[in-house]
Amino acid sequence: MKGEIFDIKHFAVHDGPGIRTTIFLKGCPLRCIWCHNPEGMKRGKDLWVKREACIRCGACILACQEKALRMAEGEVAIDRERCSFCDACVEKCPSRAMRRIDRQAEAEELVELVNREEIFTRVSGGGVTISGGEPLYQPEFTLELLKGMKAAGIPTCIETSMFASWGALKGILPWVDQFLVDIKLLDEKQHKKYTGVSNRLILSNFRKLIKAGKPVLVRIPLIPGITATEENLRGIRRFVSETAPGIPIEVLNFNSFAGTKYRFLDADYFDEGLRAFSAEKLEEFRKFVEEEG
Repeated sequence: MKGEIFDIKHFAVHDGPGIRTTIFLKGCPLRCIWCHNPEGMKRGKDLWVKREACIRCGACILACQEKALRMAEGEVAIDRERCSFCDACVEKCPSRAMRRIDRQAEAEELVELVNREEIFTRVSGGGVTISGGEPLYQPEFTLELLKGMKAAGIPTCIETSMFASWGALKGILPWVDQFLVDIKLLDEKQHKKYTGVSNRLILSNFRKLIKAGKPVLVRIPLIPGITATEENLRGIRRFVSETAPGIPIEVLNFNSFAGTKYRFLDADYFDEGLRAFSAEKLEEFRKFVEEEG
């Protein structure tokens, strides 16, 4: 079986315990306005221009037979409706600024790739993390990938929004060692406003996952003025504690470089002025999600 991926991160240290290989699957049912991986939102063929690498030589424009590329305000712009994804521009780009952000991969191929780094994962207590996008947007491929990893003796984590059918989640339970669960906003109206979907399914699946007895780490992305509020963080802490006391919660600092990716995709970011939080502010947020006595 083949699946769609858009990136593989080697020697990752923030996607689960130890040193890990993180595989990013393409496609997501959410539309978080702050998404840090916009190239993983949609399934299907796509490419971008890494603006900082582009030398504006025009070689890609000359190579494009579909006339899908043009120079606009000193930068290469892509007409994705005209593009046939023939890769002529990618092949002709001397600075490698043109890049495909989709790839078909077989589960067996990815298992072999992770196995090559076994010395690092074994010594560090690491393994593989399946992320995205949303891995359960490709449920059959995710299941086959996890089965292959476990058959090869590779410890597994999955990072998920939990916005998927319980059947898809239940199917992968035997093959996942730890779940990294994103809970972004507890208020349903706010969740729908900023992610495009209700959080009812997410919270319901979380309760069922806890009952299944799988190890879980809850992670909250800190988005200034949206998720990074005392009310939201304390609310998530209460919900998690009421569901299962002792479940750890981790807050993730805002990535101020995320907006760069939107430029690569000829898209606008929702707020270019936002910056990461200071160490002092992060500590304050951590206290909001500490286990309540």
